[in-house]
Amino acid sequence: MKKLAFFVLFLFSMSSFAQTRRRIDSIFYLLDTLKTPVLDRMWDVDLEYGGIKVYAIRCSCLQYDQRPTFSYHSDRAKSSTLTKKDLGTIKLTSLNELVIKAKQFTTVGFKGKYAFFIVEPDKKGYIYHQVNLLTPRAPSIDYIVIPPDSTKRKNQKN
Repeated sequence: MKKLAFFVLFLFSMSSFAQTRRRIDSIFYLLDTLKTPVLDRMWDVDLEYGGIKVYAIRCSCLQYDQRPTFSYHSDRAKSSTLTKKDLGTIKLTSLNELVIKAKQFTTVGFKGKYAFFIVEPDKKGYIYHQVNLLTPRAPSIDYIVIPPDSTKRKNQKN
């Protein structure tokens, strides 16, 4: 009976360990396009159809020669504001570190380990949005089978 009780207790303890939540690290990057240093001017910022704001780093440094691309839906985004004082309390990352983390995030073992945030200047201070890092896709290759030119054969017979 003691063995059965120990076994049941062991199973319950294992299931409680499985339910613990992983801690997600937050990565904040300040994207100030007006005050960005010369070495960090590598961003393309676009607003695409449907209200999707896209931030892409101009380097082909991810797998399949893809660019690190972050996006959020501007209509549904929960944006938060920061003052200059609040901004000083957040640990901001450099562009180099952001690219390294993006490379790690796109591998299988790092899925869900980081939450990415883009901080931008606003009229009242700063505003930040949680963004999604788009997973790089393998390039698709299209080709057309072109049959041999039959006119050349006819000319060769004559």
